[in-house]
Amino acid sequence: MLLQLIISGILLGGVYALTSMGLSLVFGVSKIVNFAHGDFVVIGMYSALSIFYVTGLVPYISWIIVIPISFGVGYLAYQLMKRTIGEDVNQIFITIGLSMIIQNLILMLYKSDYRAMKSLFDSSIKLGNVYISYESLLAFGIAVLVTIGFLWFLNKTDTGRAMRAVSQDKSAASLMGVKVEKISVLAFGLGISMAGLAGCLLLTMYAAYPTAGGVYNLLAWVIVVLGGLGQVGGALAAAFIIGICETLTGFYIGPDFRQVVYYLFFIAILIIKPQGLFSGIKLHKKVKDEVTE
Repeated sequence: MLLQLIISGILLGGVYALTSMGLSLVFGVSKIVNFAHGDFVVIGMYSALSIFYVTGLVPYISWIIVIPISFGVGYLAYQLMKRTIGEDVNQIFITIGLSMIIQNLILMLYKSDYRAMKSLFDSSIKLGNVYISYESLLAFGIAVLVTIGFLWFLNKTDTGRAMRAVSQDKSAASLMGVKVEKISVLAFGLGISMAGLAGCLLLTMYAAYPTAGGVYNLLAWVIVVLGGLGQVGGALAAAFIIGICETLTGFYIGPDFRQVVYYLFFIAILIIKPQGLFSGIKLHKKVKDEVTE
């Protein structure tokens, strides 16, 4: 049973990683403290629902459509928030306000009912004593595919290196010819796209409701802070830790205590290591080191 729970936690953590890496990218590059990030996850969930109602496409296919929709929403949100960049207090208030606007718009369009996708599969994969649902496995597979592509983009392309340069030192990057504003917009859009994709995949496992953004927002920030602020690789690792923590807690203590336990774990880690579990660990070389090579 323990192995079953750990595998389930890893599969769940793979989807959580999309949300947390998106938030880490937004914070690291655009320097926006986004407390509406979880609501963009919900937008992804309802976008996938709408596409299913209109076209019949399931989330395992419609995520290709959800990503550009989320990017467009992210671009519009950035235009709204860009005047507050550098003012953390203003960012917090405007993103909380944006969260309330998104929640009320969803309430107007979809009402307050819980909406879930009917399972497409009647059975699970059995590996020894471990059962793996097709929904979790497909969602995890798509999440891994996108994560690998994102990390490749971040480390191997000129635009990705520019994002990392802006994250490390915005002034120096500007002096080297990087268009900081353009890179910030792109990073914000990509971060929101990953949140939308996560919402699309989470719809195959959980019901959607207008105020779910609060849960996913706190979850994303817990993961990002645990991994180290601005550490995309740290957010990826922390997502798997939280996913396993959730499944173990849900089985051994009770589903209602899942958030309580990982919040306690979060507080304990911050007391021991306030900068996060992976702060100070070089998960990739600095951009200037790559250039000199």
